[in-house]
Amino acid sequence: MRTIHLMQLVCGNPGKVARSFEAMLRNDLNGLSVTCSLTLTSWISVTVVGSEEQVAADVLVKQYGELRDARPGDIVRAWLAEINEDGIALDTGCKRVSVPCVRLEPFGRGTVEQIASRFGLIHCMPLQIRLVGEFDAEFTKNQIDVLWRWKKGTDRINVNNASRAQIHAALKRSRHSRDVYAIERLGILEHSIICKKGTDAPGLVPRIGPYLESELACVRGGLNAR
Repeated sequence: MRTIHLMQLVCGNPGKVARSFEAMLRNDLNGLSVTCSLTLTSWISVTVVGSEEQVAADVLVKQYGELRDARPGDIVRAWLAEINEDGIALDTGCKRVSVPCVRLEPFGRGTVEQIASRFGLIHCMPLQIRLVGEFDAEFTKNQIDVLWRWKKGTDRINVNNASRAQIHAALKRSRHSRDVYAIERLGILEHSIICKKGTDAPGLVPRIGPYLESELACVRGGLNAR
């Protein structure tokens, strides 16, 4: 028996997190001779039992990382916790760190709130950062490039606290499935709805919003520029 404490924040409804992560585990460990169970606190722990439990543990650590206290210089995945006038706070490992205003310059002009809105940043969104100091961080070049690629594509709607099935159901009930190209997974319950060219994300939000208990944020893409 092996128990792995994963660097995977429980963000949103714990029941939904458990159900969605169990489905992800089945995919991650498909074909391995193991059974697994979850324990949810602030983070996710997975216990694996079986003849290939060491292989399964290695797969999970590679995929999600093992819970640890990040140190200056480390590049880690963190989860957006708060947006305020001083910067963007994120949960990473065993502590909260902050990306101050001065390190948001790669995203262009504006207040922290304006930058967060421009790139569709929402609570619980996983983002890649590098620790500069004990509680001080910056976004990695890779993460900055990803967010700018979003701005160059079609419109997007970022969603938290919703499974892929719930998003599909909301699109179907609102009769807007045909306006969406794909649903990209960002985290366990965090997704990015990629709109088809010509679809206006701000116009779509009030149509699908009533069917989701989620925070929704738009990214206006360059391909939809008028």
